[in-house]
Amino acid sequence: MTVFLVLLVGGFAVAAATALVRGLMAFLRDAEHIRATGDVRQEAFGVKQNRMMSQRVLFQGIAVALIVLVGTLASQR
Repeated sequence: MTVFLVLLVGGFAVAAATALVRGLMAFLRDAEHIRATGDVRQEAFGVKQNRMMSQRVLFQGIAVALIVLVGTLASQR
Protein backbone atom coordinates (compact mmCIF):
# COMPACT_ATOMS: atom_id res chain seq x y z
CA MET A 1 0.00 0.00 0.00
CA THR A 2 2.76 2.43 0.93
CA VAL A 3 4.66 1.67 -2.28
CA PHE A 4 1.53 2.40 -4.30
CA LEU A 5 1.04 5.74 -2.51
CA VAL A 6 4.68 6.69 -3.06
CA LEU A 7 4.27 5.94 -6.77
CA LEU A 8 1.16 8.11 -6.81
CA VAL A 9 3.10 10.94 -5.16
CA GLY A 10 5.77 10.62 -7.84
CA GLY A 11 3.14 10.64 -10.58
CA PHE A 12 1.46 13.76 -9.23
CA ALA A 13 4.84 15.46 -8.79
CA VAL A 14 5.65 14.78 -12.44
CA ALA A 15 2.19 16.03 -13.45
CA ALA A 16 2.75 19.25 -11.47
CA ALA A 17 6.14 19.80 -13.11
CA THR A 18 4.64 19.15 -16.55
CA ALA A 19 1.81 21.62 -15.94
CA LEU A 20 4.38 24.19 -14.76
CA VAL A 21 6.47 23.82 -17.92
CA ARG A 22 3.40 23.95 -20.16
CA GLY A 23 2.20 27.10 -18.38
CA LEU A 24 5.57 28.77 -18.78
CA MET A 25 5.68 27.85 -22.47
CA ALA A 26 2.21 29.35 -22.98
CA PHE A 27 3.39 32.49 -21.19
CA LEU A 28 6.40 32.75 -23.51
CA ARG A 29 4.25 32.21 -26.62
CA ASP A 30 1.83 34.94 -25.54
CA ALA A 31 4.71 37.31 -24.75
CA GLU A 32 6.30 36.69 -28.15
CA HIS A 33 2.99 37.34 -29.89
CA ILE A 34 2.45 40.57 -27.96
CA ARG A 35 6.01 41.66 -28.70
CA ALA A 36 5.61 40.90 -32.42
CA THR A 37 2.18 42.46 -32.95
CA GLY A 38 1.84 44.92 -30.08
CA ASP A 39 -1.79 43.81 -29.66
CA VAL A 40 -2.58 43.12 -26.00
CA ARG A 41 -6.37 43.34 -26.27
CA GLN A 42 -6.95 39.76 -27.41
CA GLU A 43 -8.99 37.82 -24.83
CA ALA A 44 -7.23 34.51 -25.46
CA PHE A 45 -4.04 35.71 -23.78
CA GLY A 46 -3.44 34.06 -20.47
CA VAL A 47 -6.22 31.49 -20.68
CA LYS A 48 -3.93 28.51 -21.19
CA GLN A 49 -1.41 29.91 -18.69
CA ASN A 50 -4.09 30.18 -16.02
CA ARG A 51 -5.44 26.70 -16.75
CA MET A 52 -1.98 25.13 -16.55
CA MET A 53 -1.11 26.93 -13.32
CA SER A 54 -4.45 25.91 -11.80
CA GLN A 55 -3.70 22.29 -12.71
CA ARG A 56 -0.24 22.63 -11.18
CA VAL A 57 -1.71 23.82 -7.88
CA LEU A 58 -4.23 20.97 -7.94
CA PHE A 59 -1.55 18.34 -8.61
CA GLN A 60 0.72 19.78 -5.92
CA GLY A 61 -2.13 19.73 -3.41
CA ILE A 62 -2.91 16.10 -4.16
CA ALA A 63 0.78 15.18 -3.87
CA VAL A 64 1.07 16.93 -0.49
CA ALA A 65 -2.09 15.20 0.76
CA LEU A 66 -0.66 11.85 -0.31
CA ILE A 67 2.63 12.61 1.44
CA VAL A 68 0.68 13.34 4.63
CA LEU A 69 -1.18 10.04 4.17
CA VAL A 70 2.08 8.13 3.69
CA GLY A 71 3.53 9.79 6.80
CA THR A 72 0.45 8.90 8.82
CA LEU A 73 0.55 5.29 7.67
CA ALA A 74 4.29 5.04 8.35
CA SER A 75 3.92 6.43 11.89
CA GLN A 76 1.31 3.82 12.78
CA ARG A 77 3.68 0.92 12.18
